[in-house]
Amino acid sequence: MCPECGCPLCRRDRKLRVHKEAGGRKNWFAINRLKCTNEKCRRLHNELPDCMVPYKHYGSGIIEDVVDDVLGPDDPGTEDYPCEATMNHWKWWLSHNEANINGQMKSMLHHLLDLDIGFLKSRESLLKELRERISPGWLSVVTRFIYNSGGRIEPNPER
Repeated sequence: MCPECGCPLCRRDRKLRVHKEAGGRKNWFAINRLKCTNEKCRRLHNELPDCMVPYKHYGSGIIEDVVDDVLGPDDPGTEDYPCEATMNHWKWWLSHNEANINGQMKSMLHHLLDLDIGFLKSRESLLKELRERISPGWLSVVTRFIYNSGGRIEPNPER
């Protein structure tokens, strides 16, 4: 279903997408591109596997490990790939999207589970809770939940 208008999607074509791993190894995936069947919408959507994060070349596992400080620039497996600047960017990216992520997740859960308004006003961080409860794997859960519900995590949030 199209996350924009709710109409069915149909397969349009495939495109190659790079998936980088620690150490510089690259894998290529053939990603299905889906098109909305609604004549007024007609938007394209990429069907990504759980190991990929939209707008990122590295996999969710390595991004998650860097953000959680499991991996760093001094680790032997990540000496050159990803570089330290990329690692710092991922940390910056998540910290600048944290309020956006929490807001979208609370809004969707409020709608889906019919939770009271107190849930929306709560200062508790759902992202922090997920990072503690689902490790490893929290990043793929968060991205799938948000993107499959029609939301978006900004690839380059405003500074």
